[in-house]
Amino acid sequence: MKKLLKVLIPPFIGFFIFFALIWLNPAYQTLRTDEMGEGTLRSFMAFYKYFLPLLFVIGLFTQLLVIVPVWDYLIVKPWPYKVNAIVDLGFVCLLFAAAISYTIWDMADGSHHFITLLVYMLAAQLIYWFINLLALLLIE
Repeated sequence: MKKLLKVLIPPFIGFFIFFALIWLNPAYQTLRTDEMGEGTLRSFMAFYKYFLPLLFVIGLFTQLLVIVPVWDYLIVKPWPYKVNAIVDLGFVCLLFAAAISYTIWDMADGSHHFITLLVYMLAAQLIYWFINLLALLLIE
């Protein structure tokens, strides 16, 4: 039962918070599917709006196959292992944020736009993982 809670609760909380934040944005109500390929934050929000169920299923599988086993392994290790894992997680988030930002960045907008996208994507991922790990800690 505890493993089921570890798999279901953290992604649900994280996705619910992001959904609520996006849903509260006035632009959410006017998002359309044809905006998804424009390479803007608005198009990223449209992607999130229409693919939320699929993203949640991917989040559940990631939680089940990667996060919970790593969590169970690290929970009994001394703190240097845990710090190293958190630093590694931050680096992976940075890599994913850079890849996503570069993909949706329009070079004509300049490098400042790329940095803004990078910070936004990195913050979104780090907040999600903070919520996820906090929920796992509370379940433990």
